[in-house]
Amino acid sequence: MKHQSTQIIVPDSSSFNLKKTTLTPETYKIHSHKNYELNYIINGWGTRIIGDNIESFSRGDLVIIGPNLPHCWEVKGVSQGLTPECITIHFHENFLGHSIIKSPELQPMYSLLEESGLGIQFFGEETLDAGYILHKMLKANSFRRLIYLLEIFELLIRTKDSKVLAKAGYLEGIKNTNNEKLTKVYEYILVNFTKKVYLSEVADLCYMSSSAFCRFFEGTTGKPLFNYLKEVRIGYACKLLQESDLSISDICYQSGYNNLAHFNNQFKEICSVSPGQYRKNIKSVGH
Repeated sequence: MKHQSTQIIVPDSSSFNLKKTTLTPETYKIHSHKNYELNYIINGWGTRIIGDNIESFSRGDLVIIGPNLPHCWEVKGVSQGLTPECITIHFHENFLGHSIIKSPELQPMYSLLEESGLGIQFFGEETLDAGYILHKMLKANSFRRLIYLLEIFELLIRTKDSKVLAKAGYLEGIKNTNNEKLTKVYEYILVNFTKKVYLSEVADLCYMSSSAFCRFFEGTTGKPLFNYLKEVRIGYACKLLQESDLSISDICYQSGYNNLAHFNNQFKEICSVSPGQYRKNIKSVGH
């Protein structure tokens, strides 16, 4: 899977681009673009990548993404008889015009767009209402679509049940480089963290020697490459512990480790508890 920078064309006849898309292997590729994106999953479940965040998704998943943030939804399955689909809206920050979007009445919406630079996932009843409106938008005329979009923003602003997806350091790391080297490294790790990762292969992405790359990566991000890899793997393991009934040994191997003791040690180093205790704590909160 290779990161692609794509161009989303918003037609002159509309201030935003609305479409219903069937999710296929072609749409699974990690990509980024200069537009904002609102994405709602109609059917299907699988793995979602937003920046350095890797999580599972399912029907009703609602996310807003800021410009130039790498992302993809990789479908793993869908209910029998259904097609994996999503509704997507692409728009620019000034899709209402500079003077209008800066108006006091729309300041909450403008603030939401600023916060979406790292990706935001929404939960709760508001997501159901947003999904209902999105379906109506597909059949509406252009004027009504704009009204519906503002209604969706009102829902997203109102909900208190949401979370930021990518880590702040991820975006800062991209901003702090004058090239795409760091982005290539992040995308390589996100695609390959479940396998053995070789320093020489990652360094080759940046056309550097291993020693020069280590200096570059740690100097830019403040951490060694394999510390970052460890954080990605343990973060993914946490998601599996929360959302699956897989055994700890299975989670160990699916997270890129081939030694259970090593996995347990690194998990405790990051989370301060063992994987087993982490799962117990999650279940106790749920009850």
